[in-house]
Amino acid sequence: MVSDKFSFSIDDYNYYLPPERIAQYPLEKRDNAKLLVYDAQNNKIEHKFFYHLPEIIDSNYVLIRNNTKVFPARLFLRKPTGGNVELLLETPLDHKVPEKALNSRPPQKWLCIMRGKNLKLGLTLEGKFSDNIKIRAKIIEIYESKRIVELNWEPSQLTLSELLEEIGKIPLPEYIKRQQKADDKIKYQTLFATKEGSIAAPTAGLHFTEMVNDDLVQNGVEILELTLHVGSGTFVPLKTDNVDNHKMHYEQFQIDIQFLDRLRESLRNKKKIIAVGTTSVRTLESLYWIGSSDFSSLDNIQLNQWVWRNSNPTLTDLDSIEKLIDMMRKNNSTSLIGETQLMIVPGYEFKMINGMITNFHLPKSTLLLLVGAFVGGEPMQEIYKEALENNYRFLSYGDATLLFK
Repeated sequence: MVSDKFSFSIDDYNYYLPPERIAQYPLEKRDNAKLLVYDAQNNKIEHKFFYHLPEIIDSNYVLIRNNTKVFPARLFLRKPTGGNVELLLETPLDHKVPEKALNSRPPQKWLCIMRGKNLKLGLTLEGKFSDNIKIRAKIIEIYESKRIVELNWEPSQLTLSELLEEIGKIPLPEYIKRQQKADDKIKYQTLFATKEGSIAAPTAGLHFTEMVNDDLVQNGVEILELTLHVGSGTFVPLKTDNVDNHKMHYEQFQIDIQFLDRLRESLRNKKKIIAVGTTSVRTLESLYWIGSSDFSSLDNIQLNQWVWRNSNPTLTDLDSIEKLIDMMRKNNSTSLIGETQLMIVPGYEFKMINGMITNFHLPKSTLLLLVGAFVGGEPMQEIYKEALENNYRFLSYGDATLLFK
């Protein structure tokens, strides 16, 4: 039974989004995106541009962003009957880290999303491309609505990353209703993307330019980077009025101990944390719960979506991060790899962040619930009303908000 503290109506997180307000293309200059700044302390909204960010935050702040990199995970193959099948590679099963799988050769097993008819167990899909490139994908297991496939390809000396660079497509979101362009491979990628493994971009980071980075650093703003690989669940809308019935997706995070050391130092110095994107928010908040929980081992961590409900944590943010660092050092671990299912909805009390940068999200989405949890339901509605009235662009290639508690 869920406490009244967590009761809310999903209809309060709905709004009308005109289709023409969904950005179909990125701006030519990334930092020319509009930036709606909301200060919860004064309930104040200001309209800026993203290039104003270094004028808004100073050395009292630390920016934390997600350095995951989108890989060309979409393939188009054929059945023996000639029918087309779209295949989206999501999670490698032979390797713990996507980067390792992408830099490995065949055969490989992957969990995939497929679109096509009669996708039965044992079916083998094929594709023949230029330069003698061939690929086969055999369905070896059906898992819920997804498929596990065994991939083989020729030339077999190619890594999967090299193969996909030749034949794969960047998986743009479905609400981008146009043919993919060649420059989407660059533009649907943050400038600081280094760790391959996502099938969707952490889109709040798309607005950063070298100039904005340099100006922030010159202002004394520290920039830290973590990794959370974005999965298909980020596009899944709530299909129920009762949020308790929504199964949140797991996503893999990777954190090294140097990041935690620098985060600890920032917290000791009373710096304010601004997370760039909901993926960074979920990862930082997950780190708090991992540090506050009694995990017997740091191997194969899976954080449950409702870990925060019916919990009365006594640790501060600093205490939790210090405990996590101590656990890693005792285990001689230099990095922490795990999966988080953490679902942040109204009623959640944020532990790690003082602000966030994020784009404008779909109605009734888990991302909108996260924003509502941070600023409150009524302010969220006011922010979105203001953005619509001032011609902001929405969703992945759209404009941004900077939200302060």
